[in-house]
Amino acid sequence: MSTKPLIKAVIFDLDGTLLDTLTDIANAMNKTLADMGYPTHPIEAYKGFVGHGQQELITRALPEKHRTAKDIKNASKKFWDFYDIEWYLTTKTYPGVLYMIQLAVARKIKLAILSNKAHYFTKKMIRHFFRGAMIRHTKNPFGTYSGEQPDMPTKPDPTLALDLAERMKVKPHLVGFIGDMVVDIETAKNAGMVAIGAAWGI
Repeated sequence: MSTKPLIKAVIFDLDGTLLDTLTDIANAMNKTLADMGYPTHPIEAYKGFVGHGQQELITRALPEKHRTAKDIKNASKKFWDFYDIEWYLTTKTYPGVLYMIQLAVARKIKLAILSNKAHYFTKKMIRHFFRGAMIRHTKNPFGTYSGEQPDMPTKPDPTLALDLAERMKVKPHLVGFIGDMVVDIETAKNAGMVAIGAAWGI
């Protein structure tokens, strides 16, 4: 007796779930700090800085007494100047990720990405790492995605996750949300989705 699948779509976090991006992010931020005359951090320290969007990354990395609006704005611009030309130097998919995507596509499970990375950069990274040839498929499986956008709440707010579910035409309780951080689990719960932890990430 066959049963219908419990999950018909999956929303993935990007950084730390599909892509190992920590080193490139840390290096760009450390160059920003050095350029501003501030102390840098070990790469491992950035595991505690990432996951809540660009502004939170910048704020946590800056020295406490230099977390003014002016410093954060200045550091943010410098960070993107560095990251925009170095984002791919060490970044790679985690082992087994491309095969996992292949299986999902073969089983007709709809796929999406929700990231707290800037929206335009989320798009750039999806196109680079997950274009059709990379997964032996005729087209990019992540036609539905969302990154951080002005005037829109970021994770763990469920707004964008629910929007992705609606765009995929799948009810939230039939959507699995996969991420490597607590903020992803909270997002899934807030959206009424199935929370799945990625133990291989940050």
